[in-house]
Amino acid sequence: MAETLEFLSYRYPDEHGRFGPYGGRFVPETLMPALDELEQAYLQARNDSSFGAELNRLFDTYVGRPT
Repeated sequence: MAETLEFLSYRYPDEHGRFGPYGGRFVPETLMPALDELEQAYLQARNDSSFGAELNRLFDTYVGRPT
């Protein structure tokens, strides 16, 4: 049972985005500071209603369209 729980815990990232002791984000380590900065900006913006409206507009008019 404990082995199963340990295995399943690797299916989801921890608070640092890592999957177990060796698994992490699939980006070069040199990009991590930029991704952390982007994450912080998103966490601040996601509760802003104008950000949500713009994001929804882009989903409706841009995302998934042929290139």
